[in-house]
Amino acid sequence: MRTPSSTLVLDAAVLVAAVRGRSSGAILAAASAASLVTTDRVVHEARRRIELGLKRPELSEVLYALLAEVTVVPVAALAPHLPRSEVVLRDAVPSRNGSTKDAHVLALAWSADADVWTTDRDFGGTGTATWSTANLMRGLADAASDGG
Repeated sequence: MRTPSSTLVLDAAVLVAAVRGRSSGAILAAASAASLVTTDRVVHEARRRIELGLKRPELSEVLYALLAEVTVVPVAALAPHLPRSEVVLRDAVPSRNGSTKDAHVLALAWSADADVWTTDRDFGGTGTATWSTANLMRGLADAASDGG
């Protein structure tokens, strides 16, 4: 298994799962081994899913506590990379849905030379490595046991 990059971009689904208690420990473990980054749009999307989708606004406090481990980058700072990331996402073979809604996540991964931690398949075929939570934890454990 390939070693995860030293910087990981989190998508909204990972943050929502962590807030629900499914991977909050994983975020803390990953933060001890890598720099975690995301965009302000991801934070907004996660907050909306928690407050409106889950109807659990009280969990927003958990989200903000987890974000203490994450650097949040404004989407505006990624403007130079957005047009290309939209084209690459639209044309990516594995997702085949033509969606460009996560172009900011891909743009951040490119600008930070990072892998993406996600539950989506939309990034497949973009040339950017992606990690599920289980595989990321396995990869980080393998890297730690190899002394890397």
